[in-house]
Amino acid sequence: MWGGAMAKMMACAAALALAGLANAAAADPLVLQLRGPAQFQYAGYYAALWQGFYAEAGLMVEIQPGAPRGQTPTDPIRELTEGRAQFAVGGSELVIRAAQGLPLLLLAPIFQQSGTAVYYRADGDFGSPAALGKAKLARLPASDILGIELATALRAEGVDPEKLKSTPVEPGQTLGVLADKTVDAAPGSIWDLPWLAKERNLNLKSFNPADYRVEFYGDTLFTLQRFARNQPDVVRNFRLATLKGWDYALQHPDEIAGRLVATLPRPPGIADAAGFAKYQADVARRLTRYADIPLGHSNPDRWNRIEASMLGVGALLGAVARAAGAGENRRHPEYPGPVASTHQTAASRAGEA
Repeated sequence: MWGGAMAKMMACAAALALAGLANAAAADPLVLQLRGPAQFQYAGYYAALWQGFYAEAGLMVEIQPGAPRGQTPTDPIRELTEGRAQFAVGGSELVIRAAQGLPLLLLAPIFQQSGTAVYYRADGDFGSPAALGKAKLARLPASDILGIELATALRAEGVDPEKLKSTPVEPGQTLGVLADKTVDAAPGSIWDLPWLAKERNLNLKSFNPADYRVEFYGDTLFTLQRFARNQPDVVRNFRLATLKGWDYALQHPDEIAGRLVATLPRPPGIADAAGFAKYQADVARRLTRYADIPLGHSNPDRWNRIEASMLGVGALLGAVARAAGAGENRRHPEYPGPVASTHQTAASRAGEA
């Protein structure tokens, strides 16, 4: 049973959280790998560094931004598995990579919503999955999580993604192909596409795929299982300091936005960096659902439903087959779970395993 693998992983993660050692301090700097360039999307990590929350936890931390927009995307998972980072930020694609056999461990979903939307020009009428049947759709690479999220919404509404008219598009080309009418609609991220469209005087409308299926998590802090086993206190303290940083950033958005603009490189393709930082601060508050939901809250049942929706569009089947071909000795992929959970029932189950 697929959900059984998830439950086992959650229980093991809870046990790790309660198995703390006295030596919490890291001897060497820890590297946190981001998914993209420095911007308010990652404000909580910078706040934890600048406000001294990592230092208070006995941790030396270096934050490594991802590749700028338009360049080959950074793969945070690869940075971990090849030893260049100890922590990283990913999205719901972690489910797919775990299914490929990578020993990933989720620490905290920062954003309760992914921020994925389907965008179309304001003069169009493509405001639902069913309406896309008459559209020419941007088709992102098969591994792109934005396209996978759209496919799950289409399937949930009885629309076969393979039967839609589509044009191959690289992620960095989305705004351009909408503007020049190469496509009628395209999946994109609320983190930047609406702002970029505004700066170019392009009027867009959108709909949220999550209105038609389970809501995918957004940016999620994770590490490797073996690192968590070897350094449980470091992992726990890093997670707590990070959540403290996010709490500070969301309570002091103008301060952190101003410091991001003043001290870090301007995000590429952005004309008004200060306005963009304030825009993203609002996005961050909405996607975290701050303060209605505790920062870092993770729902095992929701992860199972995300997994099931990915299975429904074939996003996991290929990954499982590749893992089997590589000699992985398990029937089902393993899944991440919250290392710092204090759920006593999960901890007791882990102790009985």
